[in-house]
Amino acid sequence: MTGFWERLKVSIEAKLNKLMERFEDPIEQLDYAYAKMVQQLHNVNMALARAVTARKRLEFEVEEIEEKIARLDKNAKEAMKIGREDLARKALERKHVLLLQKERIEEKIEEMKREEEDLKKVRDDLESKVEMFRARKEQLKAEYESAKAQAEVKEMLTGFGDEVVNVARIVDRADSKIKELEARSAAIDELIAVGGTLDVLEPEERDEIERELERARIESSIEEELKKLKEEVSGG
Repeated sequence: MTGFWERLKVSIEAKLNKLMERFEDPIEQLDYAYAKMVQQLHNVNMALARAVTARKRLEFEVEEIEEKIARLDKNAKEAMKIGREDLARKALERKHVLLLQKERIEEKIEEMKREEEDLKKVRDDLESKVEMFRARKEQLKAEYESAKAQAEVKEMLTGFGDEVVNVARIVDRADSKIKELEARSAAIDELIAVGGTLDVLEPEERDEIERELERARIESSIEEELKKLKEEVSGG
């Protein structure tokens, strides 16, 4: 990880140096840095919206599965009442496959909720930084304009004055602030871009032993429900 962050730092500094060379006016630099931060905030909000939408889709799928399970329970009871144990067994088998699917989706939903909370923290932190930088940006711009005007007046009177030095110092402070905030914004963008969505509903490969155990659990559950249905039908 140390090597990764070192390379990231070098890459960010190189990009910032090129960007800074494009502008000679510190006001343009400040406005550009602020625009980048606002864009990063927009990106975070869009990522959060996509995450919530994806989670909602899974929640709707869980509701559909629950409806299917209820129908299969009803079908199994009706089949037993007319003496069709084979149909009841088939309905219960489908039911337990859906129960396993529902369990996996619910685990994924909980994971996505945790990821949403992390994104919300990033968004809130970035919102605070954007607001702080906006206020600081306007202050630096006002200071720069004031110092520039003073320097121009003194240069006309004396050629060069102490205010030129003051202007340079203001520019240096602005550059330093921009580099720090640009680095933070770019790092957040880099972290958010990492990752992907896993399809947990249909795994490509499953361990043979795990499949057999799962099948055994389903068969056991089916037998238990068939027994209960038989007792229920005979008792009624």
